[in-house]
Amino acid sequence: MLAGLLSGAGGSVAGARRQQQQQLGVGEPRAETRISARAWVGWAAGALTYVVAVFNRGSLGVAGPTATERLGIDATALSAFSAVQLGVFAATQIPVGLFADRYGPRRMLTLSLAVMAAGQALVAGGDDFATVLAGRALLGCGDAMVMISVLRLIAAWFPAGRTPVLAQVTVVVGTAGGLAAVPPLSAALRAFGWEPVFYAVALATAVLIPVAWLGIRDAPPGGAAEPGPAGDSLRTSLAEAWRQPSTPVGLWLMFTVHFPVQVFVLLWGFPFLTESQGVSETTAGYVTAAPLVVTMALGPVFGVISGRRPRRRIPVVLSIAAATTAAWGVVLLWPGGHAPLPVLFLLAAVLGLGNPAAVFGLDIARSGSRAHRVGAATGLANIGGYTAALLAMLLIGVTLDLTDTDYRIALSTQLLLQAAGAGLLFRSLRRRRKLTACRPPAPGSGWPQGRRAPSCWWRSPGSRSRARGPAGR
Repeated sequence: MLAGLLSGAGGSVAGARRQQQQQLGVGEPRAETRISARAWVGWAAGALTYVVAVFNRGSLGVAGPTATERLGIDATALSAFSAVQLGVFAATQIPVGLFADRYGPRRMLTLSLAVMAAGQALVAGGDDFATVLAGRALLGCGDAMVMISVLRLIAAWFPAGRTPVLAQVTVVVGTAGGLAAVPPLSAALRAFGWEPVFYAVALATAVLIPVAWLGIRDAPPGGAAEPGPAGDSLRTSLAEAWRQPSTPVGLWLMFTVHFPVQVFVLLWGFPFLTESQGVSETTAGYVTAAPLVVTMALGPVFGVISGRRPRRRIPVVLSIAAATTAAWGVVLLWPGGHAPLPVLFLLAAVLGLGNPAAVFGLDIARSGSRAHRVGAATGLANIGGYTAALLAMLLIGVTLDLTDTDYRIALSTQLLLQAAGAGLLFRSLRRRRKLTACRPPAPGSGWPQGRRAPSCWWRSPGSRSRARGPAGR
């Protein structure tokens, strides 16, 4: 984070700041500016895997009505498909992060493609609720391995200043998979039916397994990630990652800003538009694709903000959360119950801001971690958005059944989760300020143990301000 801010500063100042950053335990990726072709090949293979993951993740969004007819299920059961997928995704984030640190992104990304192919094959052949549910659970497990491993790959191969932008570009590239899962997939389902379409998706996913294995390397020659302390157990690694003050901030940031767009694109946006707003299926496909277009257009801009203006990340996130609440309020309270199409597109565009803003949470968790804790820290942070999406989807599905399919009441329940997330985000920010305002010097830094580091001295007991270390900024 600081490397991006100080890229234009003098060499001596930047060097001193980097040394102090290392002493305080704030890990950053490699600082070299030369990027090899091998790095770009590995990133391209990882990004392609993310495209497939997003496609598989969003494939049920437009297949919801077809699934209801094929399996004979109600709204609560339909929401269970996405809920189980996201539940497995969230539950496996911690072990996936730990395994990515231990075994490397190459093995994890290759395994993810195999698991997703198996899951999609189960979905394709399933003609009962339990089989399709098992397939969606496997899809969630495979999907969970992808983004954390790609971030681990970027951290190992690319300079620190480019890491936030590349993370956003990865999201943009992956969003193409989400776009492919909306209007084209809807048309394919109408033309060919459930089994041919989903078997084709499973086959395409399996074909990419050798591509990932051959194209990805865990780290450059001689540039392996910093090893953790000898004998570290997975439990110790997890505890150390959570104790980093930046990790809870990243988690609650993602909890607050990420789930509304997930709920809209993955499950409830399409039926809300067609059943409640009277929009045709074709138009609904384009509206649910609008958030992904916004993500593709603005993702790199958010990456630049995260890399060069990190202090603006929290204000941007809170502004987007407020705009999301306002946009949903306008649509749900529109007189007559049917909002005009431009207003629906505006809602979709505002929701789309949540995708690139959520990556701020991963940037915060990563920039506050040592290299050997990056996977665990980002895994913990990534739980936030998907746990909130899981809760919101279930809450909306249950409310729809209890209110005789009243989408106004059901969709308004997600605003409660957003308010709770904002409160917990403020709490974690206060905790981080307390813990990082005066961190002790690292052993071996040359500063006498038991004394505060120079950057942490209080000016005076009654002073209005105090100096803060880099990790507290």
